[in-house]
Amino acid sequence: MIYDEIKFKAAPFLYDLKFDDRITLVGGDSGTGKTVLYGMLDDLKMTEDYNAIKLFNYKTEGLFEQLIQCRNRFVVIDNADILIDDEIRQFINFEFSNQYMLFLRNCDGLNVSDKSFKVMALCNNKVTLEEER
Repeated sequence: MIYDEIKFKAAPFLYDLKFDDRITLVGGDSGTGKTVLYGMLDDLKMTEDYNAIKLFNYKTEGLFEQLIQCRNRFVVIDNADILIDDEIRQFINFEFSNQYMLFLRNCDGLNVSDKSFKVMALCNNKVTLEEER
């Protein structure tokens, strides 16, 4: 795993994101903060502690070509439901040097465990990833 935990403050919130698997699927309804978190990770990747973060979203051109260049990275894909195809799913399944956080609802074709499914939770200004029930 690249990161067991990503922890940072973005006033008034503390983000404390713990990861149990190499592939983490972050689900949840629209408006629950996934894209906001993506934006914060874009800033966080500039720090020494989190420079292994690599981000992809709908603005990314040539997603597969860029993804296959990633090794030993914490790969985050926003709107993964519409961005990843079978070829990308296969790469994610078999490129073991990377860790993935995918914002998506459909896990078909991905090798994931029960601990892979997370939703963002907020309690007392602390944002965490909790197992989806």
